[in-house]
Amino acid sequence: MEKELEGKVALVTGASRGIGAGIAPELAAAGAKVVVNYQANREGAERVVERIRQQGGEAYPFQADVSQPDEVKAMFEFISSQLGGVDILVNNAGIHQHLPVEQLSLSDWERLMAINLTSLFLLTQAVLPHMKSRRWGRIVNISSLSGVAGTHVESHYATSKAGVIGFTKAVALETASFGITVNAISPGSIETDMLAVTTEERRQKLISEIPVGRIGQPEDIAWGVRFLVSPRASYITGQTIHMNGGEGLY
Repeated sequence: MEKELEGKVALVTGASRGIGAGIAPELAAAGAKVVVNYQANREGAERVVERIRQQGGEAYPFQADVSQPDEVKAMFEFISSQLGGVDILVNNAGIHQHLPVEQLSLSDWERLMAINLTSLFLLTQAVLPHMKSRRWGRIVNISSLSGVAGTHVESHYATSKAGVIGFTKAVALETASFGITVNAISPGSIETDMLAVTTEERRQKLISEIPVGRIGQPEDIAWGVRFLVSPRASYITGQTIHMNGGEGLY
């Protein structure tokens, strides 16, 4: 397959597991040098890095809580000094929590917003000077079907993911003239840790609600990211691509 990202540096946040762990190897396969960001799961990040290296790619693990400005700054200083800067940013890090709105504490709300939404602001702000100087850049933000359709007992999660879409559109307008594209992907049900605790009954109900008849894999999202960050997608910006097997159409 074509190495369309040869010479580019990609940062994938929350890449030690789930969707991020699917995206990082796909970008490496396209020729990018990949920084595998993680917050706590060092072993998972190292497995992703080793997988990339075994396939002939170049990858680096880096621990940082992307909701914390000082840690984001340290990560970008490392990338700038070692790799020259970030050309491709995939804002994937996120958490979720099941609680009815009346049971949410302010700290629950603020913690989730910090990781799911504020991190996009911090990372985007950090990456834009390099992208603007090169007049080329790709940013992909991972939203969710929940940000469009809502979700049960996760009002803060749905709000954060709707915010991702609004942020994507606004930054796309600000940066298009610099050769930078900013898009979002909205996954539905994906085979990640979030589904690991799902009962078999609930799992079958989910599948029955997905027109293509299966739960998605991280690789399904990774292929979409690879396309959006490629030179072939230079005329696509400010869009939300729904990659969910038709979930939510009913």
